[in-house]
Amino acid sequence: MDIDEKNNLIKEAIKQKIKEKIKKELLEEIYTELQLEEELREELTSELLETQPLEHSEIVKARLEPIPMEPVITYAKNDKAEAKIALTVKAILKIASHSLKYAHSKIRREEWVEVIGLLAGKFDNANGVLHVEDAYPMGHGTAVYAEIKDYKNYVRAFKDIKKNSLFICGWYHSHPSYGCFMSKEDLGTQARYQKLWDKAIALVIDPYQIDGTSLGFEIYRANFKSKKWFSVPFDVKGNLDVRMLPEILEFMNPIIEGKPAYLEYDE
Repeated sequence: MDIDEKNNLIKEAIKQKIKEKIKKELLEEIYTELQLEEELREELTSELLETQPLEHSEIVKARLEPIPMEPVITYAKNDKAEAKIALTVKAILKIASHSLKYAHSKIRREEWVEVIGLLAGKFDNANGVLHVEDAYPMGHGTAVYAEIKDYKNYVRAFKDIKKNSLFICGWYHSHPSYGCFMSKEDLGTQARYQKLWDKAIALVIDPYQIDGTSLGFEIYRANFKSKKWFSVPFDVKGNLDVRMLPEILEFMNPIIEGKPAYLEYDE
């Protein structure tokens, strides 16, 4: 081996050592920042609870920073001609059961988290009506907001949606026990969907508003010039009596809680 080859090997070895050192330092820095962030979050949450003994739902809602929106208007069956969005019963039940899976009564309230998913449908160009045919649960997250953490799942869902001759027409997420509204965080998410399709929708569900008089969700789009949300009228495809929805979800409880449904006594 000549001198030049030796020098090249030494240079490569030095480069490798430098890379390893930088990587180690970077990882240590990230780890330190994450630790600090977690400590600060716990500290601030503790201070907030001590100085302002608010309900859990009020704390979460305050942190979400709702932004202005026009009055919420939904349409009943007799006004369905005005509704330009129609959801299937299947989609509604999947969204409601997904939202309760991580916020049902057997889980401690302070451990409730939000869920997030995709909406898939078809668009009737002739009548200008969006038909939301199905919902695809994608993930769950902190009490502040949920996010799709593994985008491999997004690709899998996209393939399933395409196979069913549908397209991604929006997204949904839950607000367990603290109402339907959109936050500043949500504005960025909705921007991505409306950039792909300007009629994309955002559905927000509070499963604890499902009380026999309400479906527990609202649908929104965003006006990015005014940075405001506006509600969108919707209707239900098929026969779903809103008065029966709480009983239907109660019947689905074993599935929602992740237990085997309706076992025989000796199973």
